[in-house]
Amino acid sequence: MDRLADVKVFVTVVETSSFSRAAAALGISRSHASRAVAGLEARLQVRLLHRTTRKVAVTATGQAFYDASAPLLDGIEAAEARVRAESRAAMGTLRVSVPSSFGIDHLVEPLVSFQALHPEVRLVTQFDERKVDLLAEGIDLAVRGGEIADGHLVARALWPFRILPAASPAYLARHGTPAHPSDLTRHACLTYGGSAEPRTWLFASGEDRVAVTVDGPVVCNSAAALVATSIGGAGVVFLPDWALYKAVRDGALVRILPDWLGPAYKFWLVRPDRRHVPERVRAFQEHLLSQFPSPPWLELA
Repeated sequence: MDRLADVKVFVTVVETSSFSRAAAALGISRSHASRAVAGLEARLQVRLLHRTTRKVAVTATGQAFYDASAPLLDGIEAAEARVRAESRAAMGTLRVSVPSSFGIDHLVEPLVSFQALHPEVRLVTQFDERKVDLLAEGIDLAVRGGEIADGHLVARALWPFRILPAASPAYLARHGTPAHPSDLTRHACLTYGGSAEPRTWLFASGEDRVAVTVDGPVVCNSAAALVATSIGGAGVVFLPDWALYKAVRDGALVRILPDWLGPAYKFWLVRPDRRHVPERVRAFQEHLLSQFPSPPWLELA
């Protein structure tokens, strides 16, 4: 019998003042209960109980041991009950990581609606452009764009997106509108520093493929900041359609080179590969998967 089980038998004997009643409460035999307490006394090398044919009395040492161990057992039982409850209902703390720009533009409303649906979940959201280490930082779920190379993660596809070029009407009025990707070598191009090769822009049109090496006055690791800089007339951007969508819709930016498309990717919902998935994690997955059945940014492609 393991140590914790022995302690539980002892605590129950003290609380019932009987080996027989303790055994019945725990669903074990009286001899099993007696052996458990005897084994505990032998291991501790103390007498915890005085036994007679008529009654069981706790020793002073036994009372001190009971006073210390009973609250610990209560805490363990309460923790187990809470875990069992959380496995059946969405409750507890849920830690989520989302990309800063995309999250602020498109995920705030889904996060708010999830919390409204599951008020017993404490949602802790981390907005960050870096790819966080889920296990090291205690993150339950993360939204990521691009390729998922980590085999220790469980990934579910969310929404597609594509990289597209755009510029402000004012910039195009001053410098002209590119007719071919190669024309971008003569333009001020604002590059995304979070990319592996920020100065290499890849385009496709039907079977044609073009790689253009660009240059410009701004390198930034924030898509939102690059959009704002381009709206200000500083140059051409090559960014995901989700980042450009609102600015193009409002006329602050113009989608250029409409016959040419940049690389296509997907957003993914990833989590550590664990056998037991809490209900709060499962509920959040399903809620997020239900969002954007037809992503509005796809209209730009």
